[in-house]
Amino acid sequence: MSLKKLLPISPVAILLFVLILAGWTCPVLYFGKSFFASQKSVLLPQLGAATGELFTSHEWWRLLVSQFLHVHFLHMLFNALSILILASSLERARGWLALLAIYFIGGLTGQAASAWYYPALVTDGASQALMALCAGMLVLQPRSKVTWFAGLVVAIQVALDVHAIAGIKAGHLYGFVAGLLVSLLIALRQKNQLAKENASL
Repeated sequence: MSLKKLLPISPVAILLFVLILAGWTCPVLYFGKSFFASQKSVLLPQLGAATGELFTSHEWWRLLVSQFLHVHFLHMLFNALSILILASSLERARGWLALLAIYFIGGLTGQAASAWYYPALVTDGASQALMALCAGMLVLQPRSKVTWFAGLVVAIQVALDVHAIAGIKAGHLYGFVAGLLVSLLIALRQKNQLAKENASL
């Protein structure tokens, strides 16, 4: 099987990938740091990262922008490449609207949960949206050759969380659950549409 068939190129998936790379490049240029150096998380709110203050300032746009900012280069690269792989599979199988619904609802929910549970910390990164995509793959593409990768990503994230805080980070958990619920709704809607089409034949 060719690489193109295993991992087809999908426009919206590429757009998400580019946005994450742009979200890394902007702080590099703004703060004048090396491209591969870690960012200082305390500075990222200047460019849109979130903290618990958003619940009083109501700067909800930070829940969106913060998804494209990262502290560590390797973390950003892992998220960007994983999202490119999983989003490509979901976009080709279920369409770009389904992909964006899973990505952004899961991402926004995860960012909000992270800011709520850890208000003193800076919330950033695409991990929450990535967890939502993993849930989407498990629900909508259980037999895909890419779904094993989604399971691997979840396992890696759980292992890192347990190592860091002896539990699952709220943003990752809520992002996954939101992605799960959205995916179930998408599956139900598409199943009903297919039933109506078959009934009309």
